[in-house]
Amino acid sequence: MTNESEAFSRVLIDEELRYSGWNLLDSAQVKYEVHGQAGRADYLLLDSHGPLCVLEAKNPDKNPYDAKEQARAYADELNAPFVILSNGTHHYFWNLQKADSEDAYRIERFPSPKDLSDIKLKNLTPAAPLMSEVVGHDYLKLYNPEISLRKYQINALDALANQFDTEGKNKFLLEMATGTGKTLLCAALILRFLKSRNAQRVLFIVDRIELAKQTMEEFGVILRDYGPVIYKNARKKPAELLGSSVVVATIQSLMVDRRFRKEFTPFHFDLVVNDEAHRSIYGDSREAVQFFQGSRVGLTATPKAYL
Repeated sequence: MTNESEAFSRVLIDEELRYSGWNLLDSAQVKYEVHGQAGRADYLLLDSHGPLCVLEAKNPDKNPYDAKEQARAYADELNAPFVILSNGTHHYFWNLQKADSEDAYRIERFPSPKDLSDIKLKNLTPAAPLMSEVVGHDYLKLYNPEISLRKYQINALDALANQFDTEGKNKFLLEMATGTGKTLLCAALILRFLKSRNAQRVLFIVDRIELAKQTMEEFGVILRDYGPVIYKNARKKPAELLGSSVVVATIQSLMVDRRFRKEFTPFHFDLVVNDEAHRSIYGDSREAVQFFQGSRVGLTATPKAYL
């Protein structure tokens, strides 16, 4: 690629910032060329409380990741908790104040002002360990007295929670044969994430609208306090969709015109649960599943050896 100037990158970056809701003409949100002892920060993103994020722009022919230590020095001096690295096409995000976030990682779209404010608040009020939310046979009886979790379901939930808490893992694949209560287990899993504050918003992906409706029959009871909705219906009422903590969506509805990119930022959902995960691990829908930066749990009845 030819050595195009950083100015061209900034045209693309400005467009990305606008797309994610930043007002480039408001100096209370975006400042340019901020100088300090550590050097010059290309962009400084702010909220009403002060600096939020240093955004470092690099030439289109350079890997923006290579500027991470340079950007961190700027962020430390300016007291900004986040760093974005971008060449206009490839972007990296770094949460400097999160203990287990030791490195910048790829994102497909810039965070919105609300995203950064929400993440900053989470930094200040860390979630409780998943295991602090004790799950037993009667965990769901408050919502449906006829439901009792089985031992193998509890064991699966605790195995996942232990790895999440002690090893920092955030991607899981659960192999569950048909008829073993996947939807019930998922309801308990989601409830545990929400009640321990490890998630504020959850996306549950299925591959048919009939499954979405069946899932809602369970979620509408067990997760009723969190306003579960079906994406296809709720997207006609944006306030209802954005106000819900649990969204059930078919992969097809997310993929139409790449709606998932237009209607959500990568940080909107803290947990993404993918039913029948084997259908999307290598398929076209993989893009939608991997777009979101939250913890990911895949469910499949197909043994891993066959995936």
